[in-house]
Amino acid sequence: MQNRVPLILLFILMLAGCTVPGPSEPDLLIASKQRQWGEKQIRNYRIAVLKVDSIWHAQTNTVTVRDGVVTEQSAVCIPAPFEGRECKVNEFDPNKFTVDGLFDTALAYAPDSAKYQLKVTFDEKYHYPTTISRDQANVTDDDISWRVTSFEVLP
Repeated sequence: MQNRVPLILLFILMLAGCTVPGPSEPDLLIASKQRQWGEKQIRNYRIAVLKVDSIWHAQTNTVTVRDGVVTEQSAVCIPAPFEGRECKVNEFDPNKFTVDGLFDTALAYAPDSAKYQLKVTFDEKYHYPTTISRDQANVTDDDISWRVTSFEVLP
């Protein structure tokens, strides 16, 4: 029994040092910036986002948001190395390219930010994500990035 006392004490100390997992640091930063964006109460804007899927495809998706709803959308592709000289515009969900959609994307990868080598930057004035990039280690050609190429607040 005397030999077990140190083991039991060690086990108790280990348990005392355990904490319940909470939000990760990227989660907290993204949520903070999302709150700051919301405080700006910008309901009308136009945003263009370049999404690059590794070497496979690059496309700029532009959406106009009025009263918080997408009212216009367009896209232009840029030939990626895999595509050669020509590319085809892919259909896209315009809601994923709104500011709220970009926050959703960043938050979706945040819990596994180390696994995906997640990097997110934010606009200093309006606090929306300006770049999101993810690249899973040891997986070839899975990197994806989103970069806001223009943002305009509309009347």
